[in-house]
Amino acid sequence: MWGKSLDRARRRLRGVQPPPPPAVLEPGAVGALDISFVRPELERVVASLSAYLDPHMPRPDSPARLAGALTTAIERLGGTGRATVVRSPAGLYTPEYWHVRIDGADDITRAAIGRLLTGGRVGA
Repeated sequence: MWGKSLDRARRRLRGVQPPPPPAVLEPGAVGALDISFVRPELERVVASLSAYLDPHMPRPDSPARLAGALTTAIERLGGTGRATVVRSPAGLYTPEYWHVRIDGADDITRAAIGRLLTGGRVGA
């Protein structure tokens, strides 16, 4: 029984090619930026964004609000890019995580997001 299914799996795997390595962006290039983080990292990002943007605005704790706050921060910094946020709820064996994709991110945007994720100030 197992011999037949293992042979079939081996035949199928031989035809599968590994994905190509991601392209390395040159300085000044524009591309997509993908980030995934869990709840404790989200709290750090939200605190940094709230401090940079208006402290009286609603807390960006939903995917739509976080995407809007990130896009607003990018525009204020003079960078390019549009944020999309997807939340994956917690499962039995997996934690909740948030996936952020910024399409059209340039060097200014990448540097600002890097500072944001480390808990630093967004503005230079």
